[in-house]
Formats: sequence, C-alpha cells, structure tokens
Amino acid sequence: MKSTSNSFLITAFLAILFGCGVKKTAVKEGLLLTEIEKFAQDSIFKHAHLGFALLDEQTGKYIQEYNADKYFIPASNTKLFTTYASLKYLGDSLPGFYQRETKDTLYLKPNADPTFLNKDFKEQKVLDKILSTSKIVVIEKVPATGITRLGNGWAWSNYQSHEMVERSVMPLYGNLVRFKVSGDTVIASPKYFQKEVKMIAAINGKKAMVNRFMDDNTFTVSAANTEVLIRPFTHKADSDLAYKLLQDTLSLRNKHITIIENQKRAIDFWKPFYTHKTEDVLRPMMHNSDNFLAEQLLIMAGSQMNGQLNERLAISELNKGELSKLSAPFIWYDGSGLSRYNNVTPRALTELLLKMKKEFGWQKVAAVLPSGNQGTLTGYYKGYENNIYSKGGRLGSTSLSLTGYLLTKKGNSYLFSFQTNNHAGNPELIRRAYEKYLTNIIEQQ
Repeated sequence: MKSTSNSFLITAFLAILFGCGVKKTAVKEGLLLTEIEKFAQDSIFKHAHLGFALLDEQTGKYIQEYNADKYFIPASNTKLFTTYASLKYLGDSLPGFYQRETKDTLYLKPNADPTFLNKDFKEQKVLDKILSTSKIVVIEKVPATGITRLGNGWAWSNYQSHEMVERSVMPLYGNLVRFKVSGDTVIASPKYFQKEVKMIAAINGKKAMVNRFMDDNTFTVSAANTEVLIRPFTHKADSDLAYKLLQDTLSLRNKHITIIENQKRAIDFWKPFYTHKTEDVLRPMMHNSDNFLAEQLLIMAGSQMNGQLNERLAISELNKGELSKLSAPFIWYDGSGLSRYNNVTPRALTELLLKMKKEFGWQKVAAVLPSGNQGTLTGYYKGYENNIYSKGGRLGSTSLSLTGYLLTKKGNSYLFSFQTNNHAGNPELIRRAYEKYLTNIIEQQ
C-alpha cells in the first residue's frame, strides 16, 4: 500500500511540474537537464554539432561536459598547439637565420623566419647586418622538400586570399605583394613584381581590384566596387623566387649578394642568428589569428626538434612525444587551422591548456593569448578583461571555436573549450551565446 501511495505522489508531482510550464526541453528521460544540456538545446544549435568541456584546475576534474570526447574541426584553435610547440622548442628568441663568418665572407642560411622584411616587424636585424657588413654576403639555399606551398586540407579556391599565404623556407615581405593606386595604374611592392602587372580595364578614379593567376605571379588590375590591393605571391613557377627577390631588393640598395646551393653541412656548423623575441611573434599570431605566422613558426619549431624544415615531421614527433598522453590524439595537419582535416576533442584542448600552464607558467601563456575585448575577442567580454584568456577560431560555417582559461570572481580557475561544427547560421549569435554562458560561470562559480 505504501509503495502504491509513493508512486501516486511521484506521478502527481510530475504532473504538477509539467503543468506549471516547465519546458519539455528542460527534461531528459525524467531528469532535469544540466546547464550545458539546456544550452545545447538552443535553436541556434539545431543543425550543429556542439561540444564543450569545463575543467576545474584546482581539482583536476571536469565539472561540465557535452560531447567532450567527440572530434571537431577546431579551426584556429589549432594555433594553441603551434603555440605549445613554439614555447617548447624556440626558446626566448627566434633563430631566424643561421650564420657563419670567415675573414672576408658572411654566410647566411634561412630558417623559415616569417618576420624577414615583413612590414609588421620594424626591427630587421638580418637586413641591417647584410647592409652594414663590408664582407662578401653569401646566402646558402635550403632544400624545400619538407614544405609544401599550401597545406593539406586547405581550400584551393582561396589561393588569392591574404589569409592563406604560401609557406616557404625563406619568406620575404610576409610572402605578400601590396599594391598602391597611382593615377590610372597600380604600383607593386616589392617592385620586383611590377613587370607582371597587367591593366585589363581602366580604373578612372574608381577602386582597384587586383587578381593573381593561380600558377604564376601575373597580376591583373581592373576597376571594381570593392578594393583589393593585397595578394600572396606564389613560388609554384619558380622555386628560386625568394632568392631572386632578395637579390633584387638588395640591389636597389646597392648591395650585391651571392646565392649558392646547399652545402649539406651539419647544423652545428652554423651559429643561430636571433631576430625577434618569440613572444613578440606569438602575440600577433594569436591576437590577429595570423595563419602565415602560425605555419612558419611550426616549421621553425620543427627545425629545432630535428634539424629539418618539415612541418609534417614536426607534427608527427610532437604527437608521439609531448602530446602522446592527451586523452584523444590530435589529428593534426597544419599549424594554423586552415585545414579541414584537423580533428580534436574539447577535452584534449583543455588538457593542452593545462599542460601549457604547468610547463611554461601562467605569465608566459597569458602574455600571448588575447584577453577579454582584445584581438579577435574585440567587442566581446567587455568588463571581463582580466577573467578570460582564450583563442577563437572560425572556418566559414564549418567551425566556430573558443578555447581558453577562465578566472572567476570567486577566485577559481577553469579551462574550457567550446567547439561548434556545421552551424550554418549567424556566427555572431553563437559567439554571443558563448559569451553569455562563460560570463555567467565567471560571475557565479
């Protein structure tokens, strides 16, 4: 009789509960949904694949998870792995070139440094040394066999985008050509490419659209409603382009250099030539989500690991070594996150963050990550500038990600990763949903 009475009371309670207007979405198999489960049922995720992990740093336990062990395409969250490799292997400063000197000759060998002649980095130590020395300057070629121009899984149709710049052994000018309208034509910088500029339609005071052929550096110019004056240059038609470009650049300053083939000397035969503080390159990479810097830094980190400019080898060694204890291996194809083949779990991303903090210390990690209302987070997390340090990512409608550290008002520390794939909706709505959810944790946890 008692059992029957209890059953009746439970049934009555549930009837009252549903009758009081509690949404069906708030119940799963007779149980109240967790906060993250409620969040996942928002209409903006109706057609999406959503994952989330929230790790309590103090206890080492996950206090919220949703598809946390499922794989997602992480977009620019991939740069967190590149940051780990850079902090681990590049040390405090980038060995941008290698050098050796004799009585009358300065020999230099490139090491994939993305800052060389890059307008975003005013200090140019290598250029200054070349221009100031009275010695003969010899640049020794480095085989590019370990570097493909474009990454595996990149969208080939974006070959003209300044966000998908080719990778190379000796980048110059960020591997970009910039154009300036002058009268009824455009002026290329570097000037080396001016001879390849073709006017196909008069500008007549309108905005200029510059396009590049896919397989060579022919640039066509026409009038347009939208102005595009930056294009990547390609090494496809000429593998020695970078060396010719450097010779041309220096000849304009009355400096002659000699290019020679690789002499196959051991790496310890050379001394590193440091160009920039590693932190000073990682910071703009993370704040601006700079794909070119990310690709080149991962290649450079690999050269410190095994003496080879080979991104695939670097990734393989990292996955077999330092990253082998992640709960799920990172299926890793590039340094920037442009590849649609990258796959990682939210749980593995939080584990990486914890590993970074333990190995490098909070100050080093926080120094390169955007905080609230900074970098790609500008306009978000206003008033929470000291409470969130994270990396966002977006790859069209394929991926919208956010991974980082939360420091709550109560003094607790959490690591989180939001991953949304195939959302096919307004990314602003998803970013604001992330923001509301995370700031609630900052306020209440």
